[in-house]
Amino acid sequence: MTEKQYEKITVNLPVVDLGKIDYLVEQGFYNTRTEFIRTGIKNEIEKNAFAIDSVIKEEGSKEGSFFAVGVVHLNRNSLERYLNKNKMITLFVIGMCFIAKDVDVKLVSKTIKAFKVYGIKKGPKDVIDYLTKNL
Repeated sequence: MTEKQYEKITVNLPVVDLGKIDYLVEQGFYNTRTEFIRTGIKNEIEKNAFAIDSVIKEEGSKEGSFFAVGVVHLNRNSLERYLNKNKMITLFVIGMCFIAKDVDVKLVSKTIKAFKVYGIKKGPKDVIDYLTKNL
């Protein structure tokens, strides 16, 4: 089993809602505010699973598409394999896409024809900017 990776977010709530959360925590329904919020988010994701499942099915079946739910690591070697085969890929990720420091804009422009990440994008700033603004 892989270890879960967490990303910190900030949530602004009305004070009355926060008070209700604190009350439920104090009464033992949840251990912490964080547990309450995670549970609510998980419930909403499960409630809308059909939307996520349909995009997974659609994107995963496209020719030349590299689709993943989880964490994707791209480095120079992996992209150069596509370059050597004269292939460009469509990259679609739900989770996190991590691009190594050894990847530059020139290589990305020759190997990635479309780029969409729902979640976190990490890597060299110029590469992330290029992918986000141009593809």
